[in-house]
Amino acid sequence: MENVNPEPSPKKDQSLLNPIEQEKPAENKLEDRQSPAQDIAQNPQTPPLKNNIPDNTDLNPQPQVACVAQNIPDSEHQEANAQKLNKESPQIQNKEIQMNNINQMNLQEMPMTQEQINEHIMLQYQNQINQMQNNNPDIPMNYCMLNYPQIQTQLTPEQIQYQKQLELSENKNIYDYSTNMKLYGIAFQKGNCPRLAVSSLEKRLDNKIEILELVDNELKNVYEQMVGYPCTKLLWSPTGKKSSLLAFSSDCIQIYDYSEEKQVLSFQTRLHNIKSQYCGPLTSFDWNTVNESLLGTASIDNTCTIWDLNKQTIKTQLIAHDKEVFDIQFGNDENTFISCGADGTVRLFDLRNLDHSTIIYENEGCINKIAMNLQEPNFIVALCLEKNTIYIFDSRVNSNVYMDEINLHKEPVTGCMWAPDNQTQLCSVSEDCNVIISNIGNELAQNNNVSYTAPAPINNVDWCKNFPEWIGITFQDRVQLLRK
Repeated sequence: MENVNPEPSPKKDQSLLNPIEQEKPAENKLEDRQSPAQDIAQNPQTPPLKNNIPDNTDLNPQPQVACVAQNIPDSEHQEANAQKLNKESPQIQNKEIQMNNINQMNLQEMPMTQEQINEHIMLQYQNQINQMQNNNPDIPMNYCMLNYPQIQTQLTPEQIQYQKQLELSENKNIYDYSTNMKLYGIAFQKGNCPRLAVSSLEKRLDNKIEILELVDNELKNVYEQMVGYPCTKLLWSPTGKKSSLLAFSSDCIQIYDYSEEKQVLSFQTRLHNIKSQYCGPLTSFDWNTVNESLLGTASIDNTCTIWDLNKQTIKTQLIAHDKEVFDIQFGNDENTFISCGADGTVRLFDLRNLDHSTIIYENEGCINKIAMNLQEPNFIVALCLEKNTIYIFDSRVNSNVYMDEINLHKEPVTGCMWAPDNQTQLCSVSEDCNVIISNIGNELAQNNNVSYTAPAPINNVDWCKNFPEWIGITFQDRVQLLRK
């Protein structure tokens, strides 16, 4: 065997190449490439094809960092590359100037969109290629294929908030509105569009009510009315005949009429018990869903009052609980209603016989909110003050027995609503910022979904009856309209 002097090795180890790549010329143009059949005819060592595809071939190659070593070009190729670089030098210099300008910018002081970040990455990549060319001009441009460098920008809280606002504006399932006061009350109108009213909760005498509508894919304020005391609850009339009536409770019941054409609230009446010894705040009220002339209120003086709106007089007033009454709700008929209070009881009343009431549920804590399922009126939800538990019970069962208790929230539950179009769905909100929709069935609350997490603890919730895909929540000075 003859001794053959080894040829000078190139700058890169030829072992990085497969046999096919070692035989390729330095400049392999697209038009000079041969078909797989021609490769087999000229190169018998080529792996056999299966369905015109070589063995061990990745059908979906992923981009990766790979060094493609090639034969060192001769002097003619080096001169051609030098001339090419001289022609492109103005463009390279411009890219370097742009790169230097961007490097001098403080990325932490300005919010950057994704397009700006991508442009920054591209310039970084181009600068890396230019530096490689400057360090070794003999290396051709296609000597090394690199992935784009990954830049991780440390965003400031202002930039994070800016990005959240961009995402919020692009997400058409969430509509946001901010005001200059802390919000609590929220109520959807029974109308032809998702119109809602919200009220402030400030410890002063300049609170207000705002009417909001969806206009051009934006939740906008169309009217606001200044009121005195903060509103404990807002309600639109539940019937279609008088759906323009808006009532709210504070020191008394005030009713306004909303004109859709003029977009203005006009005062109608004020319901105040002149026989009461003092002007006690009303904690809640409810509108009868069958007889629109009946309205019931709950007060801290242990009483519930039923008003006749046609005569604007009290129909009946009764001492409902041993302590303060915190909530009241009519059933799906004209005569029955339930109430809850600080004595830890939920009581059922019948207007046809007010001599006694029935305690349908009792708890050791203070029950501050109740919600009756109008499609299945025997199912009732009770919330206890400062507790994260939702109690579900059947009014037909003994008061010491409840169907289930839901502990999906980590902080106290602040509101709960039954779905207007589904008798098994329940929406709850909490100080843990979560909106949770639970499906109540044979296995109670096992199928649940955290549909949204608000930026702050949630104060209240309402479920639109005419458009059940919409749920409204209030927190801090903001209201959000969520598509289910």
